[in-house]
Amino acid sequence: MGEPAMYSRMRTAWIMAIGMALTAGLSHVLSPKQQVEAQMRASMPLEQLFPTAFGPWRLDPAAAALVRPAFERARQFKMYDQVLERTYVDGVGRRIMLSVAYGRQQSVGLQMHRPEVCYRAGGFKVSDVEPGRLTLLGREVPVTRLFASMEGRPEPITYWRLLGRELIADEAHFKLRQLLPGAAPGGIPDGLLVRISSLDDDLPRAYKLQADFAQAMSQAFTPTQRARVLGW
Repeated sequence: MGEPAMYSRMRTAWIMAIGMALTAGLSHVLSPKQQVEAQMRASMPLEQLFPTAFGPWRLDPAAAALVRPAFERARQFKMYDQVLERTYVDGVGRRIMLSVAYGRQQSVGLQMHRPEVCYRAGGFKVSDVEPGRLTLLGREVPVTRLFASMEGRPEPITYWRLLGRELIADEAHFKLRQLLPGAAPGGIPDGLLVRISSLDDDLPRAYKLQADFAQAMSQAFTPTQRARVLGW
């Protein structure tokens, strides 16, 4: 091997070693902060994150059974650390179902299931799965919309996911973050899924109502709640 080639390989090796050392040092500095934030998120009950009344919406305990189907299978296999299910009603009797799932470690082997997966597993027909955007407090939130249905239950759905404090709608991006947890200080991130749905066979009308509900809810958040549910 000639000297130029040998020196080139040595230089490459040194660059890689320095890069690895810098990455390790950066992770060492940032990881404790990230771990503390993750522990705080894990210890906060979901019931404290979502107000029971805001805008025209009030909690409707009598209708709690409406939100159950998509989470029964997840409960059975203990996929989540916390699950919150609520139904809200407004002054004219319109109802919105809010379902929230939290998982402490979103590794590839242990992850929250997307509604399109859970609903199919629950016997629903799922169609019209597409990305969307909600404008909440003047900022855009990437969401996924879909239509789940079975006889007597047409259910348009809007949901978003956080990995750590990052809103992620794209599934490829979500998988990449799971496969490369070291890319984010603190190791394997936690995850939060917020699902808003209603019983309606008119999709544009349902998605408009869900967007209005999400906007009213976000306006009622404290800064702590907003950071936890929306990531900012």
